[in-house]
Amino acid sequence: SLNEIVIRVNLNLDRNYYTSINETKFYNKEYIFINKYTYMNSKYVPNNLEKLDLSYSRPGMMLVNIAKINLEKMIKDAKKENINIRVMSSYRSYDYQVKLYTNYIKKDGKALADTYSARPGFSEHQTGLSIDIDDQKELYTNFHKTEAYKWMINNSYKYGFILRYPKNKENITGYTYESWHYRYVGKKIAKYIKKHNITFDEYYAMYLY
Repeated sequence: SLNEIVIRVNLNLDRNYYTSINETKFYNKEYIFINKYTYMNSKYVPNNLEKLDLSYSRPGMMLVNIAKINLEKMIKDAKKENINIRVMSSYRSYDYQVKLYTNYIKKDGKALADTYSARPGFSEHQTGLSIDIDDQKELYTNFHKTEAYKWMINNSYKYGFILRYPKNKENITGYTYESWHYRYVGKKIAKYIKKHNITFDEYYAMYLY
């Protein structure tokens, strides 16, 4: 459809990944958009980063304040329904992503690494608004098999979080399905994305481009 063409062109999907790249124009905004064509400056560190409590995260985790506040509300409400959510990964600096990506290349080669890992400057984790989670029982790669996953799919949007890389949307997001990766975009945008069953990429192409 014409709408799909506009979305794909606005997202640069008519070009190869990491070509025709542009720097993000939404630094320190909850709707900052990052993909394989849009990057952050290597010196960028988001404002208002705060440490996460060890009661629900691994040591050393940080998020932007507004995302942390809503994350804690979400985790608290989930616990009331006997759902456990733990943050395994959150903010990552540019330099940290360099090391991570380099190790993935050594392990799997560049072509395969690019399907599941972002290149430095192109990682959502550098925004301070993304989290990788598990339920402390299953491996995070099996998160889709858990009750916590079902709860997140049905409720995370109420707190401003979305599943960032959904199944069967790989051709739009550029990444393999990650049931454990959630992104804070604010309640208004999250609600719209949930209602219309679209990705953040599609929302960006329609309303933020």
